[in-house]
Amino acid sequence: MWLDRNVQLAEQPWSATAGRAAPAVPCATYRRGVLRAKVGVHMLDCREAVIDCPENPREGTLVWLTFPGIEGRAAMVLHSAGFRARLRFVEPFHPAVIDALAAGRIGRIP
Repeated sequence: MWLDRNVQLAEQPWSATAGRAAPAVPCATYRRGVLRAKVGVHMLDCREAVIDCPENPREGTLVWLTFPGIEGRAAMVLHSAGFRARLRFVEPFHPAVIDALAAGRIGRIP
């Protein structure tokens, strides 16, 4: 059933190093206060992301990630070290959105 597939997809993270083809969306826009920067995305699933970060924000800091073609999404910093941050989204993505980002169907001009 398609609902079962969505639950399974939600548990499987998308990773730029998982042996798949290069991701269609290797970067996102990071925002915290007035700081804005393009960041590399190393792992993305429905609930969490790991990004290269221009700073090392403290745990619990609220930041925003914007992927091309999607409005900004609030996320809390779970861990940050060595200019890499692990984030948990306040509102998880639907698995179909993650699939569309990975396949390049969102954020490109037809």
